[in-house]
Parts: sequence; structure tokens; C-alpha cells
Amino acid sequence: MNKYFTIITIFIFFVLLCLVIFTFNKDDTSQLEAKIDSLNENLTPGVIEILNPTFVNKGLDENPYEIAAKKGIQINEDIELYAVTGKFTDKDKKLIYISADKGYYSQNQQVIELTGNVLMYDDLGNKTSTEKATIDIEIKKTVLTNKVISVTNTSEIQSDSSVVDDENGLITYTGNVKVKIKNK
Repeated sequence: MNKYFTIITIFIFFVLLCLVIFTFNKDDTSQLEAKIDSLNENLTPGVIEILNPTFVNKGLDENPYEIAAKKGIQINEDIELYAVTGKFTDKDKKLIYISADKGYYSQNQQVIELTGNVLMYDDLGNKTSTEKATIDIEIKKTVLTNKVISVTNTSEIQSDSSVVDDENGLITYTGNVKVKIKNK
């Protein structure tokens, strides 16, 4: 009788041990599946992070440009840029430099939208700052909006917005425009 009791006790102990092991494994598996589901929810298809992206165009028929950033996030065909810098050549072959906190570059449309501390300047000391700028590379036009301030050696212009048309050599200021001429 003692032998049967020992065998039954060992069998019950073994079944309980198996239940405990399978229960813990099931909890671990459930937790792992939950973590994987959480990661999949946070991932967006078509999104790739890029460090130090740089885009250069040195075409013969077009004005060359370079756009760089500390970090970029490619979303399908477009790229969101952080700590943006760039160089553009105008129709007179002068370099125009840009910088901004953030940008959104569409290679297909050849448009870059800049936001946050946007600064455009040249080698002659002309500077323009704004909060938002849209540069259409193909038609060579830049639209500046929200607190535009342009400073040269002889003047300072403040306005709500401005359009720089490099193709036609025109700069148009709109909204509340203030002009200060500096005496030398």
C-alpha cells in the first residue's frame, strides 16, 4: 500500500510541476507577444530613420544645390529633416545659404518646406529670417511667411510674408511692411 501511495504522490507532484512550468511559460509567451504587438503598433510602414542625410544636385542645365541635415526620417518618398542646412545657387551664380530647425523635403516635387528659425543669407552679408519658408527648386521661387525680416548693409525690411522669385529677379513683401533705410 505504501508503494502505491508513493507512486500516486510522485505522479501528483509531477502533474503539479508540469502545470506550474506550463503556466509560467504561457505567461512569458503572453508577455512576449504583447511586447511584439506593442512594437508593431509603434512602427509605421515605409518609415526609415537616416543619420546625416545629404542631397546634392549638380545638373548642367539647373542651378546646383545641396541640402543636409543631422537627422532625417524617410516617409515613403519624402523626408522629414532635423537641423537643416543647405546651399543654393541663384541665376547669377551667387551662393545662398539656408538653415532651419526642421524641414520637409520632397525629391519628386523638388520642394523643401522649412520651419523654425529659418535663416537665408549670402556672402555679401544680406540676411533674411522667418519662421517658415517653402522653396520650390524647379520654378526657383521661395515663399517666406510669418515674421519676415530682411537685413542688408543699407536697409532693414520687416513684413508678414515675402516671395523671392529668382527666375524674374523679384522680391515682393506683403502684409504689414516696414522699411528702414540706414544712413551711412
